[in-house]
Amino acid sequence: MGFRLGYRPSLDGLRGVAVLVVMAHHAYVPFFHGGGVGVDIFFVLSGFLITSLLLEEWQRRQSVSLRGFYLRRALRLLPALFVLLLALQTFTLLRMHGEAFWEMEKAIGAVLGYFGNWVAALNLYDMRVLAHTWSLSIEEQFYFLWPVALLLMLRNRWSPKQILSGLFLTAGVIAVTRAGLAGTLSVARIYNGSDFRFDELLTGCALAVALHAGMIRQPVLSVVPYLVLPAIAVIFRLIAFPTSFVRLAAIGWPAIEASVAAIVLYLVTGSQTALHKILETRWLVWVGRISYGLYLWHVPVLGKAGGFGLPGPLKVAAGFALTFAAAGLSYYLIERRFLRRKARLQPAFAPSQAG
Repeated sequence: MGFRLGYRPSLDGLRGVAVLVVMAHHAYVPFFHGGGVGVDIFFVLSGFLITSLLLEEWQRRQSVSLRGFYLRRALRLLPALFVLLLALQTFTLLRMHGEAFWEMEKAIGAVLGYFGNWVAALNLYDMRVLAHTWSLSIEEQFYFLWPVALLLMLRNRWSPKQILSGLFLTAGVIAVTRAGLAGTLSVARIYNGSDFRFDELLTGCALAVALHAGMIRQPVLSVVPYLVLPAIAVIFRLIAFPTSFVRLAAIGWPAIEASVAAIVLYLVTGSQTALHKILETRWLVWVGRISYGLYLWHVPVLGKAGGFGLPGPLKVAAGFALTFAAAGLSYYLIERRFLRRKARLQPAFAPSQAG
């Protein structure tokens, strides 16, 4: 396994693009009706980065500290989330009553327990301004399963080809099952269910395994630059002109997964291209760095901005400005303190982008 990820500012830029797409979607900006694709980008990228972290730790130590992994996850994710939930809890206690109060209390509990996606999938109750946290629940559920599974495979001396085969088989079963049930089960069940969305994370995992095992060689890499523009076209097509949900579930998500994987492969195996220069612009890299806070705060803030009575463009501008202010305060006052503690626990060889 000779590949080393290190820090890639272009991946932070890609994060920035993804979160801006999601925010534009939830702000009802024209031509972003399919902005949920931003979450798909996050899923693939997350699987890739986390698996890179685990594989590089294994290569150096012939072991993986699950305790260290989960402690780093907690330091990265929980402080900012707790601040958001504390703010919403305060608002709930002061301003909400009756059924709305109890729905908000249950929503906060679901977010804390990282099962909000199943609340939405099974239509148990209204998650209100925390509905967007379904994706955080899916990622955390995946984090509880994948590191353990990968460690068991490595300890039992599975070859990279065997691990890759297992990943492709599992992702393929998920994709085929989802395609077969897309016209039968509810949209909420398929969209929010972990069992129908893990294939996106697994795609990122597969890319990391292939790269770290040296399985992607020059003949393939020489073709990748020709795949990037079509991949970008697929993503922007589905953002601006979303297809039906049945078609999205059957072929749209696999197409997005493959497209994001191609873009990530291009970014981590090359440099100084036009795409690198775009994604590595300082403001976009900065947006990527505060993307977690932007994602956490944008739905509650945009909802509040909608009550200002402003016309459409001004409402979006106000919502974005307030979201960036909230995310900036979260990052500089809260997250960075815990990221420094996390860095002390991070193996020296680990990619700093892994969360």
